[in-house]
Amino acid sequence: MAQQGVDEPQEQTGYQLQKQHYYKIITSYMPESFEQDAVQIALVAVDKYRQLKDIAFYIKHEYDKKYPGSGKATEGVYHCIVGKSFASAVSHETRQFIHMKVDTYHVILWKSKDTPFTAGAE
Repeated sequence: MAQQGVDEPQEQTGYQLQKQHYYKIITSYMPESFEQDAVQIALVAVDKYRQLKDIAFYIKHEYDKKYPGSGKATEGVYHCIVGKSFASAVSHETRQFIHMKVDTYHVILWKSKDTPFTAGAE
C-alpha cells in the first residue's frame, strides 16, 4: 500500500520547489486527499528549511491552516515529528495518521486529542 515517487509540484501549493525530492508513504490511515496534502506540505517544508524543528513546525502549522478545528479540546489537534532516527508510539484519531519519508527524513503527522486522560481520574 506504500505510495512513493518523485515530487510533482502542484499549483495548489503556490510554491515552486527549488529541487527534486523523493517521497514514500510508509503507513497511512488518512483519506487519499489528506495524504496528498500532507505530502505536498512536507515537500515544501523540506525544500524551504534545513532544521528539523522548522520542518516539523511548518508541516503542523500548514496542516492546521488547511484543516482547522473548531477549537474544542475534544476535537483534537495535529502533531508532527520529523527526524532521521527515532522511535514513536502515538494515539491518533480515526483516519488521521500518516508516516512518510521525504528524502532522508521520516515525517509522522497525526491528529490527537489534547489529553488522553479524563478529568478527575486518579
